[in-house]
Amino acid sequence: MDPDFGRLRPGRPEPVRASSSRNKARIRASNEVVRGVIRTVCLIGAVVLAAAVVHAQVAAPVDPLSMFDEQPAYVLVESGLGEFSAVVECDYATVPADSEAEAAITVRLADTEGAPAAGRRLALLLFEGDGSVMPDEPVTDAGGVAHFTYRAGRLAITNHFELLDLNSGERLEFTLPTSLTAEVTVELVDPATYASRVASAMTRPDMFDLALTAFPEALPADEVSSSRLTAYLTYKDGRPAAGFPVKFMIASGNGSVTQEQELTDRDGYITAFYRVSDRVGTVVIEAVELTTGERASMDITVVEAGPAKLKLWLEDDAGGFFEERAVLPADGISSFVVVAQVLSLVDTPIAGAKLQFKLVNQLGFLEVLEAETDGDGCIHAIYTAGTFAGTERIIAYLVSE
Repeated sequence: MDPDFGRLRPGRPEPVRASSSRNKARIRASNEVVRGVIRTVCLIGAVVLAAAVVHAQVAAPVDPLSMFDEQPAYVLVESGLGEFSAVVECDYATVPADSEAEAAITVRLADTEGAPAAGRRLALLLFEGDGSVMPDEPVTDAGGVAHFTYRAGRLAITNHFELLDLNSGERLEFTLPTSLTAEVTVELVDPATYASRVASAMTRPDMFDLALTAFPEALPADEVSSSRLTAYLTYKDGRPAAGFPVKFMIASGNGSVTQEQELTDRDGYITAFYRVSDRVGTVVIEAVELTTGERASMDITVVEAGPAKLKLWLEDDAGGFFEERAVLPADGISSFVVVAQVLSLVDTPIAGAKLQFKLVNQLGFLEVLEAETDGDGCIHAIYTAGTFAGTERIIAYLVSE
């Protein structure tokens, strides 16, 4: 793990990006079956692009995880806005993207002589990203200060903002990347204690009924994901209607349908596939029995694509799966496989996402096997216990690019 990940350097801090690779390696460590718990906490936040200002800047965090704590002010950008100089600050370096967190954004304007620019009408626009902006005090006061509030969304994607001076039409752009974090804990006990715990431890056959289903019923708008469509045709008395033509089509919305099977099989079933577009919204799929016009329809929900959930768990060599807490002997040898998984809003895996890991208390060692999530949205690492008893916190986090 990059020791400088997430640090805001004095003078002009820069945004950081997670690093990674793509491979899934399933490595099992020698270990006895244990009972335990993994506490999983998911946070989504935003890493701030910053330029230093002496009166407002917070010292560069020694620990990148301190970016998730509220601070007096982090500078997002310092630049010109027409004839004025503008400094944009935020009280978070990372805003948890949980659709509830609110970050105060402050704009300071000064004229060419350095005097506060009062009475300027400003607008802050979120033109790309996830979340919303509320204008608290959009007109600069006697100190040249205006206030806005950013309310986080649910996706770990980079937000692009535009600051607009409504008096002059001058514009200034800046970005606010977002991130996901997750945490698990491992309790380390002396080998004797560990060994002790383990030891204890229808009426008319000429008329049809047509039913239509889709799996999954919700997809991310990534132009790749698909849903399997299944139509079931029966006579009114419940018997399967075999050998009849059924056509699938999009009645409303975007995307495409691929259908190879033309007639229902002997059990009355026929299938096709719907492939999503890059447009969010509701897609209505319709199936029609062509000899009678019997119809059935259903909705598929298409949501914004991007990483929105981060899961973390532990596995051992005997097939144990621990979602809350696990126990290992502090023998310097015993280990767990750590698995982090990145998902979309509708729980489809996100491949190619870059994660970082951290051992908070340094009670052991962590070897990350991949740096990018695989086709299942997973990255694997090996945690090996140290030789001192205590509780280790393993944290995984993702920062948007």
